[in-house]
Amino acid sequence: MKPEFIEFIGNARKRRSDKFRNQLYIFIVCLIISCFIWALVKLSKEYYYTLDYHLNYTQVPSNYRLVNASDSILTLKIKLQGFDFFSVQFLFPGILRYDVSLQDIKIRTYDSRSYGMMLTHPIGKEIAAGTNFPSEVYALTPDTLFFEFNRRNPHGAPLH
Repeated sequence: MKPEFIEFIGNARKRRSDKFRNQLYIFIVCLIISCFIWALVKLSKEYYYTLDYHLNYTQVPSNYRLVNASDSILTLKIKLQGFDFFSVQFLFPGILRYDVSLQDIKIRTYDSRSYGMMLTHPIGKEIAAGTNFPSEVYALTPDTLFFEFNRRNPHGAPLH
């Protein structure tokens, strides 16, 4: 069996005919063209993609200190075309961050505790508007962010 295998290897190494070489080149060119067309068809479709944005809370009202936030991650489900999906997924991977301003949040006090809330729909619109590709936001999770604050005295120290 060994001599047959060695003969098989020897035959494979022999110079092929011009006809075989031309057929091989034609096959490789057709394979490359078909892969290119397949990729174009796949990338022209629309996909639903989920993005997780880590939220950073900024501009807390001056007389309050942020004690607790209900969520630190906002999940967006967006509709993207395949080309944009490819660029988001493979060309620009990484942690997505977004700064949320608490400057205009309405704070209410109950039993000596201060609370606030914010709907995430405007944040989702801002994120979608800030991207380089057109996208539609289909879902946001959570739909509302809740906050707990401590009141500060005029000298900056928290009140108990």
